[in-house]
Amino acid sequence: MQSNFNRAKRQPAVRILAQEYSESTLKQQGTGEFDPAFIITKLGAKVNRLIAMGLLELMERRETSSGLFWTGRIRDPSGLHFFSIGTFQPEELQIQADELLAKFQQGEPVLIMMVAKSSMRQSEEGSIFTGLRPEEIVIIDTKKYANLLVEACDATMRRIEAYLNSSQLEPISSEYKKKGIPSDLIEGIILSKEHYGEIDSEFHKLNVLRSLAIAEGDSSQAELTDLETYDDKTDSNSDSKDLKYKLLIEEFVKHNDKGNGVDFESIVDYCIKNNGEREASEISIENMVDDGELFEIKFGWYKLVN
Repeated sequence: MQSNFNRAKRQPAVRILAQEYSESTLKQQGTGEFDPAFIITKLGAKVNRLIAMGLLELMERRETSSGLFWTGRIRDPSGLHFFSIGTFQPEELQIQADELLAKFQQGEPVLIMMVAKSSMRQSEEGSIFTGLRPEEIVIIDTKKYANLLVEACDATMRRIEAYLNSSQLEPISSEYKKKGIPSDLIEGIILSKEHYGEIDSEFHKLNVLRSLAIAEGDSSQAELTDLETYDDKTDSNSDSKDLKYKLLIEEFVKHNDKGNGVDFESIVDYCIKNNGEREASEISIENMVDDGELFEIKFGWYKLVN
C-alpha cells in the first residue's frame, strides 16, 4: 500500500475579517501534488483555510446541468464573504444549505460561523474575486459571535503590528527575525509587499474598531448594512461616503496600474466588492476625473494624477 505521509498536513484556520480577505489578489500555488494553495492578504496572512462569521445576508439555490448549487453571503462589520456549496460537497452541507435557505426565505436573522477553504477566481475582464468553500457551518448566538469577532480582531491587530514593524526592513527573512516579526507572518508579509507594495493599514484598524463595537454591544449586527453603506442622512455622513469611494478607487488604481492604467469595470467591481454601489462608484470616478485626481488615458482606462 502506498504511503500517504507525503500528503500535506491540514492547514490551520485563519481568524480574519471579510475586507482583509476579500481585497486580496495574490494566490500562492504549491508546486507539489499535495502542496496547499494560499491566498496572501495585504497584511501578510497566508490563507488556506479560514473562519468566517457574521449575519447570513443572502442565500440562493440554483439548478444547473451539474446538479444543485447554493450560493450565499455573510456580512461581518468589515464587509462580505461569498460562499458556494455544490453537490460534490458532503450531503450534510447540502442539507444545511437548504436549512439556511429556509430560514433566509422566512426573513429570520441568522448568525453563522463557517470553517472554509479559501478560493480565488478571475473574470474574463481580469477582475479577481475571493470566495469560500465551506467545510463546516454552525448557527451561533450573539455571545459566540462576539467571541469570534474578538479573536479575528486580535489576529488582525497582530498582523497590522507585524506589518508596521517591518516597514523599514529589507525583505529578507533573517532581517525580519532579528526585528522580532512572528515567524508565521514573515513569508506572507514579504510576498504581500512584493505584490501589493506598501499599503495603508488604517482601513484595517477602522474595521477592528467597528468589529469590537459590535462585540461589545455598542452596535447591533442588524445595523451593519446601514453602517457599511454610510447612510447619508446628514452632510457629514455624505462626506464620509464620498471619501470612502475616493480612497477605495485610489487604492485599487495605485496597486493595479502596471503602466497602462486600470479599466473602468475593474475599478467599479472593486468598489462593489467592498460594499459600494455601482452608481456611486461610477459617479466617484467621474468626479475624480473632473477634480484632476484621475486621468483617462484612453477610453475607459484611468491613471492616478500624481
